[in-house]
Amino acid sequence: MSSRENQLRLVFLGIILMVFTKLNAQNVQLYTTYPKISVSPGEVVDYSIELINNSSAVKTSDISLSSLPKGWHYELKSGNYVIDRLSVLPKDRKTLNLKLFVPGIQKKGSYTFYVSAGGTRLPLTVKITEEGVSSSELTSTQTNMEGAANSTFTYNATLFNRSSDGQVYALSANAAAGWGVIFKSDGKQVSSVDIEPNQRKDIIVEINAPEGIKKGTYKIPVRATNGSNQSEIIFEVVVSGSYKLELTTPSGALSTTATSGSVKKIQLSVKNTGASDLSQINLSSEAPSNWEVIFEPTRITTLKAGESATVNMNIKPTSNAIAGDYVLTASARSSETSSQAQFRITVETSILKGWFGITLIALAVGVVYYLIRKYGRR
Repeated sequence: MSSRENQLRLVFLGIILMVFTKLNAQNVQLYTTYPKISVSPGEVVDYSIELINNSSAVKTSDISLSSLPKGWHYELKSGNYVIDRLSVLPKDRKTLNLKLFVPGIQKKGSYTFYVSAGGTRLPLTVKITEEGVSSSELTSTQTNMEGAANSTFTYNATLFNRSSDGQVYALSANAAAGWGVIFKSDGKQVSSVDIEPNQRKDIIVEINAPEGIKKGTYKIPVRATNGSNQSEIIFEVVVSGSYKLELTTPSGALSTTATSGSVKKIQLSVKNTGASDLSQINLSSEAPSNWEVIFEPTRITTLKAGESATVNMNIKPTSNAIAGDYVLTASARSSETSSQAQFRITVETSILKGWFGITLIALAVGVVYYLIRKYGRR
């Protein structure tokens, strides 16, 4: 087969593909009543978009947005679900609800972006009619904070209502799965706040990272939104590491026996189950009164992530301890984290002490018997 024939084949296939794409685009259409609107900075724009299937077959289309200006955010739903793909029956239509968040600080001008589905694009234009800031402003004097993964990152924010009317603002955070974000105002946990005209309200934002998160910097957008306006602030969470200790025994058993007045050695395992190295891990205990507890060693200088160290705990119950069960708590603690293990110690009296007691009883019985024999006849 000649190269010219190959070229003709490629051209023919390209034409077929173009025709098919065009026909598919004609089969699926996007429509909205308001393709061009005018808003102010910080407003929330709600679009109702129809996805129309003109064909005689079911059409499934990927829905996407392109050319969206930097800093703009959106939410795309159909019914109660956030979507990125939608199926439409033959000769039917589905409604898409697009919520567009315009930044509070935005230059005046016209901004065009596109909604795409099944090879067709719907251009939407937003015209910013005035340059400036929105009627709402969410600010913070400190937006960056560093700490361990198990820390609570607490930020102080202020929400300013510049409008001439009282407003109710819904508070939300665009955080990945596993992150915890709560809002507090006037000492209570809230999901929204009421602010009078031209007034400010202080809001505390508490952010908790997921367990096992890696070291790094994470951005958490937080928004205050009402029916027609929104303000956003981005908090930076700098996770310096994930710190976690586990104190146990090699077998996992936390119960043993001991003899009063004698030393009992218990082997401990100190594990660094976090993602960062630990240093200066101190061992300590809470034991019954007059018990002796000695650790060997008393301090672990360095313990790398994922590694474990062996520590011997020597316990000595007091010599006059009564037989029974006792509780002893061992602790491993560094400046970043700590762990405890609670042991049940069953104390038994020594054999020597038992024989000594029996000897005393026998001696007492012998003395009584002797006295009875000697003086009993008188």
